[in-house]
Amino acid sequence: MKMNKKLHFYFITIFLLCVKVFAVSPAVSVAPLASAKSDNISTYKIQNPFALEKYRLIIETDWDFFWGRFVLPSELTEPDFRVKVPSDWNKYNLPAQAKKIAALGKGSGTYRLRLTGLIPKKKYAIPTFELGYTAFTMYADDEVIYNSGTPFENWEKTLAQQYYDKAVFTADKDGSVLISVHVSNDFYRKGGMRHDFILYELENFEKSYKRTLCNHSIFSGILITIITYCFLLALIKKDKTNFFLGLFVLIIYTRIISSAFPLLKIIIPPIPLELLFKLEYISVFMGPAVFALYMDSMNKKIFHHVPVLVVAAPSVIFLILDIALPIGFVNRMVPVMQVYMFLLIGLMILLFLVRVFKNKDFTSITAILSLLVILFGMLHDFFLHNFIPWQTMRDIKLLIPSFVLYAFIQTVLIAYIQNKNQNRVDELNENLTVLNNAYYRFVPKEFLKFLSKNDITEVNLGEYKIQKMAILSADIRNFTSTSENVEGIRVFEMLNSYLGRIAPLIRKNGGIIEKYLGDGIIAIFPDSAESALICAVEMQEEMCELRKDFVAKGLPPIKIGIGIHYGNIVLGTGGDSERMTEISLSKDIDIAVHTEAETKEFKRPILATVQAVGVAATEAKAEGRTFDFCGKKLHDSDGNALYALYTEKTGIEL
Repeated sequence: MKMNKKLHFYFITIFLLCVKVFAVSPAVSVAPLASAKSDNISTYKIQNPFALEKYRLIIETDWDFFWGRFVLPSELTEPDFRVKVPSDWNKYNLPAQAKKIAALGKGSGTYRLRLTGLIPKKKYAIPTFELGYTAFTMYADDEVIYNSGTPFENWEKTLAQQYYDKAVFTADKDGSVLISVHVSNDFYRKGGMRHDFILYELENFEKSYKRTLCNHSIFSGILITIITYCFLLALIKKDKTNFFLGLFVLIIYTRIISSAFPLLKIIIPPIPLELLFKLEYISVFMGPAVFALYMDSMNKKIFHHVPVLVVAAPSVIFLILDIALPIGFVNRMVPVMQVYMFLLIGLMILLFLVRVFKNKDFTSITAILSLLVILFGMLHDFFLHNFIPWQTMRDIKLLIPSFVLYAFIQTVLIAYIQNKNQNRVDELNENLTVLNNAYYRFVPKEFLKFLSKNDITEVNLGEYKIQKMAILSADIRNFTSTSENVEGIRVFEMLNSYLGRIAPLIRKNGGIIEKYLGDGIIAIFPDSAESALICAVEMQEEMCELRKDFVAKGLPPIKIGIGIHYGNIVLGTGGDSERMTEISLSKDIDIAVHTEAETKEFKRPILATVQAVGVAATEAKAEGRTFDFCGKKLHDSDGNALYALYTEKTGIEL
């Protein structure tokens, strides 16, 4: 829980940092808000022009407005009426015929304002990106200082374009300038002046521009890193959640570089304004669909009442329309999609609140936090451009910081979920390791290795392998009659004590215990016949010690006979799909068992066939060693040659 609180604290800290970085240079109130009239021209007097060396001035006053005509600066005609800037002429009190056109955002007109109180011969700059909706020309006195596209009085001829640039002018000797703006719009749903007129000293603007470009480039790099990280995770892990998050952040990034800060326009100046608008609208049209798909893939319980594809369908339809229809139709669909977008986010917040009420987990709480962050940023941006009158609020840009913080929160959330899943995988692996080790008590690892398998799950019914190897058969002599006089539980104690001493010796010498046969054991030695002989001697030596222990416990001293042979073994799996076991098939195994049985007849503890002794001797010779085993040559009842073995290391026959 402490860790969760720390993460929430980090999220808030990053958000505040984003706000600080993206907040524009503060405006300074250097003039009264009221305008004056001079020669029928609205005038705005700047009281403290020296403040513009460090600050920017947002010109908030009434402007002269002329509907349907471009008035030259030299024409000192009376305006049709005076309006606030920024404002949309859709709502101006125009004549009935003109109002029908203006209500659609279409039309043309002139905005005019005289600035006084400037420093004579000083250069000033006005940012021009999105100052007008589609096209405008700005004059300083009689000089054209900026063109954004080509406006026409006949608005139907408008050539729309926007650039992230500035209009530069110099105040006259009296410190005044007449600003006139010719504006026309042929397709956008709103007409007029879109943003505030902001005044800088030129040097101050250049510094502010570089700082803004640097800040947005840094956060552009952050978003690109997050997008790349999500897509790589999606590719490597085949994970839809990371893919949808990366796609959503990419869609938001498309809006940022096409509208909020037109980095795309800075890099590719000739890009058409219509295409820039369509790229901007992708975030409005496609964002909700991808957002819903991401939330659904992250938490399947959110949209279990309504299929997520039904929720996302409107976005897909509007995206197709965005691509197919002219921009004049497309931009009029934006308000509808904005309503849908806010409703969808509100619905998801409600669903997550219900989830949190039922289960207060970190994932749901963090998801709600991220949704609230992005909703707050979008609402602020929406009201900023439509309803917020206070300049202080307009100075704070929250859209980009909210998206950056949202992407960061979601990346951390996915990392948290993946870490949690990884812990579960580690736990499952640990349990699987324990389970496999338990399986290996029934199916030896060496058997899997012999079949070239990594673990028991890879073994299929009917697989087998044929190989020459040594076979060792051991059996307790007269065990049935010996155990008749011993309690049942002590019989198991004797048997397990015997096997507990013998089995490790087989493994130590490279043998595989093929099967237990009650009081008998069959082992195979894939790598060396000599190892089987060595193992047999060590087993008999160990039996000497075991008999002492048995006598001390009041148990009968048992003896074993060992038979060794060398030949072909068919080792594989048998049974059915419900019950499978390892099986060894070979007449050579029968020979090893028969040889062990002959130890009773010849009263020898170890008997080996000529084949086993011959291969062992060859192995020793190949390694430049002397064969250590000697023995008396014997023949069984069928005339097969056997050897009663002992080793020169001990010098005794066991």
